[in-house]
Amino acid sequence: MSQSSSSEVRKKLEILRSRFQDKTVGEIEGLVASIFSASRHNDAVYELVAAYQLLHRLAGSAGTLGFTQLGEQARKLEVAIKPLADQVLAGSDNDRIRIQLKQLLDAGYDEVVVGLGNLMEAAEPVSTGWHQPKPAEAENQAILLIIEPDQVLAETISQGLALYGYLVRSLNDGQQWPGSMDDIDLVMVRDSLLQDEGAHWVSRLHSLPVICFSGAHDFSTRYQLACLGVDACLDEPQDIPALADRVEQLLAEGLSTLTGRVMIVDDDSELLEHYRVVLTSGGLQVRALNDPARLLSELAEFRPDILLMDVQMGRYDGPVLARMLRLQAEWLSLPIIFFSSEEDRDLQLDLLARGGDDFVTKPVSDEFMLRTARIRCYRARQLGKLVSLDSLTGLLKHALAKTEVDREYARCARSGHNSVVAMLDLDHFKQVNDSYGHGTGDMVIKALSNLLRHRLRSTDIIGRYGGEEFVVVLPECSLDKAVELLEALSQDFAQLVFNSESEEFSVSLSAGVATLNNYESGGQAIEAADRALYQRKRAGRNGLTVASGSMP
Repeated sequence: MSQSSSSEVRKKLEILRSRFQDKTVGEIEGLVASIFSASRHNDAVYELVAAYQLLHRLAGSAGTLGFTQLGEQARKLEVAIKPLADQVLAGSDNDRIRIQLKQLLDAGYDEVVVGLGNLMEAAEPVSTGWHQPKPAEAENQAILLIIEPDQVLAETISQGLALYGYLVRSLNDGQQWPGSMDDIDLVMVRDSLLQDEGAHWVSRLHSLPVICFSGAHDFSTRYQLACLGVDACLDEPQDIPALADRVEQLLAEGLSTLTGRVMIVDDDSELLEHYRVVLTSGGLQVRALNDPARLLSELAEFRPDILLMDVQMGRYDGPVLARMLRLQAEWLSLPIIFFSSEEDRDLQLDLLARGGDDFVTKPVSDEFMLRTARIRCYRARQLGKLVSLDSLTGLLKHALAKTEVDREYARCARSGHNSVVAMLDLDHFKQVNDSYGHGTGDMVIKALSNLLRHRLRSTDIIGRYGGEEFVVVLPECSLDKAVELLEALSQDFAQLVFNSESEEFSVSLSAGVATLNNYESGGQAIEAADRALYQRKRAGRNGLTVASGSMP
């Protein structure tokens, strides 16, 4: 997802702050008039309820939008007036409420009320120090840096990882690291080069995933590597499939922490838009909703990783909305995070007991908001993977893969574009398991899954169909392009060298390809691709066959 520059983000936030300021000036004038009117006239006491609701909103939103002092004073008044507003709602005697209010104002709160308007000029400068725009398109080729004194080994690793679609740069020593290499996504380094912790280049590792080549297993060495921020250690870096698998895991984990789908529900339009700008500029996909009545339909369409929701939104109660969602099985696992200026811990726990998963007290800084959303999205996606993804490969499970094929078939029918489905199968895989063991067989399966992930587009669908068989869907792709792509991928996979103890071996694959929209259903297209796959098997394996119904 492309991200806005810091200057663009700052401009958007300044516009929102100006809108909030213009609206709030008038609201405060009305608030001051209502409070003093209620202190003089019994029939105006009912206005305390609206005054309390406005103060509650300002206590939560003003600080987030840069008016910290206004938020603090609004919170002070909110706490003082809440008992009076509760009495109004309970139908208590108006004259008694009016007298209590007058006593409150005479005790010094009149100056607090009058001074609210002056605080609209006391705004902190808009800060975007938390914003660090960095393109995170999955289509971009990942760039790896290897720091290895053994140049023969470094070249072997570079050539092997290139088959997976990585671009590898190589240095003999970290001291050669030039300042221009800020586009590195992951570093691989020999442990002996990390001994000099005072070296200027070591500090650069702290912000990057690091794989260390180290045969040392003693506590002291491993603890030192952990202190330096190393994420993984490999004894034998020349085992390319194992190395590629670890690289894939670390890069996928890093990307997952920066992405996610967030739905926000809040009836404060300026605050809602502020949240949207902050989260969107941080790389998250955001759906902002100011009308809770549309919650169910918007959830079904957007399907977020997490739901951020205000506690009180006019006539709608956040915890009641959460309970309503939990009535449906599909939303039982959706993380719901409440946002409110409520500081009473017992009340916060009560809210969580009514359907929430976490509670964040307003006002909240932009950096904290972004970090909270990213972390929560990451955790939600990790849990989701346990249900929908194959545990060995991280690809879609059989049932979900078939569902995705049907969805793409429906898209083809609606838009008229061409898409391709392919079935892939590892050749003589039983012999691999029998000769080298199931652990080695699993490494071969993971190697193919990693190769598919890196060589295909982020919009392509990849699933483990069963055992050593895979299904791939290439949306909006011509048959000729699909054949060219899959043949190149097949040839590169056959060049991978696997290690089992002291023996090396390679594995080929066979594929069957069908044009998805040439059939009456997604299931029929899969069957056609499967028949083509077995035609290839009978024809000698190690290649690709196009289904007869897919030819022009």
